[in-house]
This record gives sequence, C-alpha cells and structure tokens, in this order.
Amino acid sequence: MSNITGIKVQSAYRKAKLVYSGQLALKDAQDELEEIGLNRNSASDLINNFKCMIEGQKYTRTNNAITTDYYLESILKDFGTSKLQNALNALREHIDYYETLQNTTMKKQREILSKYLNIVQTSIEIIYPDEIPENNTSLIEGAKKQITINIYERDSQARQQCIDEYGYTCSVCKFDFEKTYGEIGKNFIHVHHLKALSEIQEEYQVDPINDLRPVCPNCHAMLHKRNPSYSIEEIQSLIN
Repeated sequence: MSNITGIKVQSAYRKAKLVYSGQLALKDAQDELEEIGLNRNSASDLINNFKCMIEGQKYTRTNNAITTDYYLESILKDFGTSKLQNALNALREHIDYYETLQNTTMKKQREILSKYLNIVQTSIEIIYPDEIPENNTSLIEGAKKQITINIYERDSQARQQCIDEYGYTCSVCKFDFEKTYGEIGKNFIHVHHLKALSEIQEEYQVDPINDLRPVCPNCHAMLHKRNPSYSIEEIQSLIN
C-alpha cells in the first residue's frame, strides 16, 4: 500500500467507518474509492483493516505508515481510548505476524505503536474508588472498566489542553515532578475534574480551561476524600 497517501487515506477511513456502521455497502465503498485512484483490492484491505482495528483483531494485509498513523489518530478522536487500545492490540498482532512471515522488522510500524501506547498511558487517568458510587452505571466520556480499580476513560485532547494552559505543576501544592525527580518525572501529572465525573451522571462537553486542573496524585487523593470532592482552595487551606 505504499502508493496510498493523503486524501486517499482519509477517504478510505471515512468509507470504512460507514461500512462498519452499516451505513454504506462494501461494494459501494469500493466503487467510490476506485474513483479517487485506489484499486479495488487495496480499498477492500483498508476497509477490512479498519474493522479489525476497531475490534482488536489481527489483520494480515499491511497498511503503510501514513495509513496506520492516520487510522490510530482518527480512531482515538472518533471512538476514544478503548477502541484505540483495540486498534493497538490489532497492530501489535499484525506486526508479530508480518515480521515472522517476512523475517523482517517493521521499524516504522513499531515506532507508531510505541507513540500511541504512550498516548494511551497518559490519556487514561485513575479515579479513586470513592469517586464512583456502587450503584453508578452512567458512563461519562467513555467506558468504565475493571482493571485493578475502576477507571474512566478521559478525553486525551481535553487533558492536554488543560496541561497546555496550566502546566505540569500541581494546582494545589505547586509540586513539580520534573524538578524533584528529573527526567523520569518529566510531563507527569494527574488531571482533576473540578466537578467529579461520577457526580455529573450525564455526558457533557468538557471545558479544559474551566473544568480541569493539573494536580499531583497526593492532592488528587485528598480532593476526593469527600463526596462531593473538596475544592482546591479547601485543600490548600489545610496545607497552609
């Protein structure tokens, strides 16, 4: 698929979404992609690879690096972290399959895998158990899962916009991980919802500047020692 670039990738992704959701027949999608210069087999591969990525299943026809990167970026934007995790599992299995088959190393694909694994690690934030009522079944900004404790998927773009505005210093105690721990503390911080997701009980559009604040894990835990959570000013007064 080395000749697949730019607008072809974007068009293939859009058609694959429509096919997957049942809004467009596969044949019609192939016809429309042929009109912009994709051959029918490549169109079919791109559509099938999208399905495999969304479902976390190994695919055997490889994407070029541009396609893989665009698909992962778009899946995160359109479907959230859970589907991105599926896509990364599919990519990992594809890399293992292809490297064994071809006796080669897929360096670019591995670099893309590493890039999005890092995104996943920073976009899923632990929520302390006392934030989530036992009878709470509402899902905000994504799916609630059981790993070792309950977590909510967070909007990674909202998180980053909050950090871009306020930096990596704790809004409560002003702790800076990089200053204390050096390189391993660089770019580490939790992001706190001023109104806990578990209190909202409905989907809402996050305002990263007004709704979120960067906080260290210690202060984050203290903020949630009460339900509803303490305000930043209340915890600051305890420190002072």
